[in-house]
Amino acid sequence: MHTNFHCKCLAALALCVASCGGSGSAETGDETQTSGIDTATNVTADGTGTSGDESGTTPTATLDDTGTATQDTSADATGTDGTSTTTATTSDESNTAPESGSEDEASTSGGKVVPCDVAEATLEPVPPNVMLVLGKSGSMILNTWDHDENAGTAEVTRWYSLYEVVDFVVTTFDDQINFGANLFPSEGATSTYNANACIVANGPEIPAAPMNQNAILNGIPAAADTDLFGGTPATEGITVARDHLVTLNAVNPRAIVFITDGAANCSSDAADNFERFEVYDDQLPIVVGDAWNDDGIPTYVVGIDIANAVSPIANDGNPDSTNTYDELNTVAVAGGQPLAGAEQFYQTTNQTELQDAMQQIIDQALSCTVPLDPAPAFPDLLEVYIEDMFVPHVMDCASEDGWVYTNPMGPYDAIELCNAWCDALKASGSVTAEYYCDPG
Repeated sequence: MHTNFHCKCLAALALCVASCGGSGSAETGDETQTSGIDTATNVTADGTGTSGDESGTTPTATLDDTGTATQDTSADATGTDGTSTTTATTSDESNTAPESGSEDEASTSGGKVVPCDVAEATLEPVPPNVMLVLGKSGSMILNTWDHDENAGTAEVTRWYSLYEVVDFVVTTFDDQINFGANLFPSEGATSTYNANACIVANGPEIPAAPMNQNAILNGIPAAADTDLFGGTPATEGITVARDHLVTLNAVNPRAIVFITDGAANCSSDAADNFERFEVYDDQLPIVVGDAWNDDGIPTYVVGIDIANAVSPIANDGNPDSTNTYDELNTVAVAGGQPLAGAEQFYQTTNQTELQDAMQQIIDQALSCTVPLDPAPAFPDLLEVYIEDMFVPHVMDCASEDGWVYTNPMGPYDAIELCNAWCDALKASGSVTAEYYCDPG
């Protein structure tokens, strides 16, 4: 973020108003501001202001044919020695919305002339904290798919595609999102039919942090890794991510991106190994729902080639008599970000679809909350622009396009862009705030 401050000066008098409604003085003259009209005191060449006769006219404001107020502040001062004449002339003032970087001496806000300097700041939204909760079960390498929809190229493992898509996301949005990553199960999990296949780290493998691209790509298995083992302890993976996010600054929006290729098992309440692997863990939607309802943390659900079918009854490590497609729909609804229609999670059947789904999710997760630094002294007079387009101040972000203060009763230290203007902010990456002052 950078801040630009503009100071308005009368060139002939070399006097600068440094603060809203303020005045400047020098040994050779004074400048006063009253009701938006500049008045210059005439001085002689010797700087005394007493030698010789002085004549001048009182500044007046007139309207031209366009409705523009024009001030005539020309004043002549001639000393008895006839050595010099000092003239001060102000520029026209236009009653229009201010442009970014305007050099007008008075601008308008809400129809009111505001004779003070404009402080202009280019501000960026706060980066959201996003945890990538990545399914790393043995099926991610046992199953391959046509990742590029080209029968002429070799298929790749699901994990290969997931790594490539994570690489794309964290590289593209590294400076806009504080990414973190958590694996379920952890790299320490085994392929044994016992609790060792359900190991999840006590904390995230990579905590969410700014500019975390390298930490994430180095902290998860490589794309070509074929030593991935374990079940699908999804509930525990979500729990670790949620527990981490709630420790972070709540000013930053928070989100979980949950990616899996199978139904949740590895229940922590399982009585034996059969129940651990062959029974669906119905705590998953409950934990996801709690994160959304209690902490305001949404979960975006991404499925990797999920079959819309009921699984057979067999000791195969997959929950019996379970339709994973239906279960992921339930999880997506609980997470607060379901898709419209019958398919409520992001279903992907190749790498291209997986990357498209992640792009859509990140576009939604990007923040539209912009901290104001500094906070405006006169909140009602703040004006907001995105790429020179005026953004209106509105009262209800849910139903109107514009911007609102995140704390309507103060402190006025952040704004939120709403609806279409939120999309515009995500496209541009910043807003321009212009600070106006009440002269009274």
